[in-house]
Amino acid sequence: MRVLLTGSTGRLGGAFLSLWAEDNEVDLITLSRQELNLSDQDNVRSFLSQADFDLLINAAAVTGLEQCLDDPDLAQRVNVDAPRVMAEVCEDKSARFVHFSTDYVFSGEQSGMKMEADAAGAVNVYGVSKRAGELAVLAANEDAIVARVSWLFGPSSEQRPSHLDHVLDRAVAGEQQHLICDKFSMPTFTHDVVHWVRLLVDAGSSGVYHLCNGGEPESWYSYGQEVCKLAAAMGYVLDEDDLVPVALADVDFFREKRPIHTAMTPARIIEEGIAVPRHWRDAATDYLKMR
Repeated sequence: MRVLLTGSTGRLGGAFLSLWAEDNEVDLITLSRQELNLSDQDNVRSFLSQADFDLLINAAAVTGLEQCLDDPDLAQRVNVDAPRVMAEVCEDKSARFVHFSTDYVFSGEQSGMKMEADAAGAVNVYGVSKRAGELAVLAANEDAIVARVSWLFGPSSEQRPSHLDHVLDRAVAGEQQHLICDKFSMPTFTHDVVHWVRLLVDAGSSGVYHLCNGGEPESWYSYGQEVCKLAAAMGYVLDEDDLVPVALADVDFFREKRPIHTAMTPARIIEEGIAVPRHWRDAATDYLKMR
């Protein structure tokens, strides 16, 4: 299977790169920003139309909420227009397409776990662009997979640690941390996402899927607490009392609105017999052994 991958320098794309590069059944080709300019849909169409591939995985996006707020045109081009063109080219070539989206397509106004069929209603430019990208992809290619993910952790070549890494490193350093306690989602291990994508592609699946680990919704604060407990049990020396809960309304470093309740349940992959995602704590334990 010849696979083209965007976003290979990111946390999620990097997981595909590290896990599939050694897979004898996969011929993985990573696409740099110089080769594929996602802000230029003509470039995207021209490049992909000439490329030879069986599967395209789009793990690239403009994800910064404040960046999308400041440059909505860039968010439109990268998060909506480019995926639409990708979906169209894959349709023309009879190639499979996996496009990644986010839990931020939900308004977050209601508590509880979100299912794939639940109504979207993004409250910020980033979420609006990602939802528009979902709709554009599915309209252009009914065989495409739109995979929503949330709060990813896992190895990364970037200099941006995940929340898990950031909290743990600061806890080991003995630093006090103020963590938001009233915003909720589901931590998810990138390596598990890669595994689920392979199962979905092999099964010929299509449509929207929530690809996240199991468990109850966590806040950034409770997530940090659980990570510290897991790490302490593995021999890390740290002080959990250095974690201090704060309310989202009391922080002043966000300029864009954040949805509150966006924890998702991976209903479809369970109902369709594709996979039963493990608890995020079990996945985090495996990741801690890798660090």
